[in-house]
Amino acid sequence: MYIDKKSSIPAYCQLKTIILEKINNGEYAAGNPIPSERELSEALNISRMTVRQALNQLTSEGILYREKGIGTFVSKAKIEQRNIMSFSETVTRRGLTPSTRILKFEKIKPSDDIKNILMLEENQKVYDAKRLRLANNIPVAIEESFIPERHCPNLEKFDLQQSLYRILREGYHYNLAYADNLIEAANALGEIKKLLEISGNVPVLRIYCQYFTDSGIKLYYEKSFYRSDNYKYSIRIFANNKNNKIN
Repeated sequence: MYIDKKSSIPAYCQLKTIILEKINNGEYAAGNPIPSERELSEALNISRMTVRQALNQLTSEGILYREKGIGTFVSKAKIEQRNIMSFSETVTRRGLTPSTRILKFEKIKPSDDIKNILMLEENQKVYDAKRLRLANNIPVAIEESFIPERHCPNLEKFDLQQSLYRILREGYHYNLAYADNLIEAANALGEIKKLLEISGNVPVLRIYCQYFTDSGIKLYYEKSFYRSDNYKYSIRIFANNKNNKIN
């Protein structure tokens, strides 16, 4: 490790780069502690204030986390979703292995809330598919999808351990075009906490999502709970102008 004190790049930025390189090459592994402020200060011949500035920024960015009285640790790499993409594809792109555990799958009469969201008539039924999604056998999310029978008849003939997006695309020839999402933080309680194997007070991301096809069909509705310690959701927000109004 080396800090170039003659460089125009501030010392704390150089230290951030050094730490990130060590995380990327595996020298500083996820869940393991990094050297203390004192150790980094002495090894690089820089002030502890400079070290603290670098660590504070990496902590605020979610790269590191602190445990009071113990030290500073490397955070787990989070699975990031930026657009409409199946869980399986998102996880695979991270170099991980996706898997699914079916918690419930049945055809039901929907509640009034689900019926209104999906604009169903009185006697129309939906498939209720509740699944635990895992990456490298670590629980990441619980997804409960409500799929109108009128859009996907005989859905039970498909294996829902595979990607639902793929089933909709290849089995029913639907192309998902966009989704309306509501995302909020929530406490992990009861069954959610148990299934996601959450210890302590780690919150979850609660996501309500309505999926639409390229022909404007509201195809299905989904309620999900994602572990916030290993999943993040990126959103691009556009400026308000006459061609792109935000209500």
